[in-house]
Amino acid sequence: MKKTVSSFLILFLSLTMFARQVTVTTASQISGGSWSAGDTIVMKNGTWINQAITLKATGTATNPVVLKAQTPGSVILSGSSHIGLSGSYIEVSSLFFKNGTLNTGSEIVGFRTSSSEFANNCRLTNCAIVDCNPTDSTIDSKWVSLYGANNRVDHCTFQNKSNMGTLLVVWLTSGIVPNHIVDNNYFGYRNSNVDATGAELNGQEIMRLGDSSTSMQTAGIQVTNNFFEHCNGEIETISNKSCGNYYSNNVFYECNGMVTLRHGNGCTVDGNYFFGNKNSSSGGVRIIGENHKVYNNYFEKLGGSGFRSAVCIVRGKLNSLANEYFQVKNALVAFNTMVDCSNAFTINYNSSSTYTMPPIGTVIANNNIYNTSSSNININVNQIDPTMDITWNNNLMNQGKYTNFTGSAPQVIIGRDPKLALAGTSINMYEPGSTSALLSYATSDYPDIAVDIRGRNRGTTTKVPGCSQTSGTTNRIMPNRSTTGASFFNGVLTDIKSVSLDNGFKSFISNRKLITNSTVAGKLSVYDISGKNVLEQNLSEGISSNNLPTTAGVYILKFIAENGKNYSEKIIIN
Repeated sequence: MKKTVSSFLILFLSLTMFARQVTVTTASQISGGSWSAGDTIVMKNGTWINQAITLKATGTATNPVVLKAQTPGSVILSGSSHIGLSGSYIEVSSLFFKNGTLNTGSEIVGFRTSSSEFANNCRLTNCAIVDCNPTDSTIDSKWVSLYGANNRVDHCTFQNKSNMGTLLVVWLTSGIVPNHIVDNNYFGYRNSNVDATGAELNGQEIMRLGDSSTSMQTAGIQVTNNFFEHCNGEIETISNKSCGNYYSNNVFYECNGMVTLRHGNGCTVDGNYFFGNKNSSSGGVRIIGENHKVYNNYFEKLGGSGFRSAVCIVRGKLNSLANEYFQVKNALVAFNTMVDCSNAFTINYNSSSTYTMPPIGTVIANNNIYNTSSSNININVNQIDPTMDITWNNNLMNQGKYTNFTGSAPQVIIGRDPKLALAGTSINMYEPGSTSALLSYATSDYPDIAVDIRGRNRGTTTKVPGCSQTSGTTNRIMPNRSTTGASFFNGVLTDIKSVSLDNGFKSFISNRKLITNSTVAGKLSVYDISGKNVLEQNLSEGISSNNLPTTAGVYILKFIAENGKNYSEKIIIN
């Protein structure tokens, strides 16, 4: 035993003794260096323009090779700057990619250095990629490409992608189960490129896990605790195209899209938050394929319909090709809450008449749909098919409409008051109180669903319909803008592309002019960081334009509408 301990100490001391900290000023110093476990490469503060970094190294779990900024956020990589990693146990942290112009052919951060040299057990953390777009928005480029296995992207900020191409892609290789983790990141403010008719072009997802050709491979990726805000590239905010992935505790705020289980089987969507604020393009979860589970999710004021409903279960195609629509089989949709959604459930839906395979072996149970308006649609069965096999059980719906659906207790229970009240979460959600009618419909079914959306124990016999229990200790926290993303970025928008106040106020910055478009009258004010008012104007309905301050710095924009609603946001003038 003593010999073993001594050998371990000698190994530990030798690794520590020879570890280096090296300050570098050029990409060639990084790419041409020979790096060992425990080495730290410090990039000197400043602006690095058109730097192509290749980092090949082998670290260990306890002694990774670290590449970091001298001061977090003070190494600015611009122009065509990009970085590729290969080897194992490399950590890249605190870098700020800003105003990049990298064109197609290379990702800004790639977990590879060639087509055969991948990164494994590597990490991108506390970094930001903001406004990195080719001048031609039709050029397809990626910001992050994940290859290899067991890599992690966490606590990073990704904002203002405006050109074609998915922001973050997981690429699958035959024989490799990636098992990547993507967590605690902020994704924000992506606008769509559209065709001549104004329709969104395909290929503008925020995240894509796999592709059609690899969709039947197991990926085992965890996407957790992320915040997605105004991600408006296309209908697939997240495009799942592989098997066995897990999506949990993410917030989707006013996004023109949804989580789409497009290809692949056996994925889980557990405990996520979808806030639409009646945006007509906002949706929840779209289900295609086999053995998916969608439970404990919260959907509020989603304005979408059809594919963009709160939950859309798609009609498949007979003998589907890899890039078409597979039949839904054995899906479970349970313990979800839907509040004031225009279309809660859309079943057996597809926009093409050539798709004829209805969902089978599917269970929809213990969901709670609450509407303040009777005009919202609870269930829309898009196409009647006698071979459709869906079991409905214990779903509570206080009021609303039904299309091609007739159900009775215990399938659907109508007219009960769940007595929802605001819960005081970072984005206020509705949860049932101690006198809720949901308590009368508790169940012992589904022992695997042991906690609710906020981590409260569901018990063995007291699981109430919907995503929330009425009591218990919460231990899963809703992500918010200030707790996700790079710490040095601190939730600040650089150049607001588009912001809104309940769809009544929008603004963007162009050539140092603040362009606003308001459907309500109100007062606009801009303050510098000391609190001095540098711009003030009463706005009527419509579009206005104002020159921004000439001094670079951080400013606060505030708009107070005549109806009492208000919006405030930090902006940076460069």
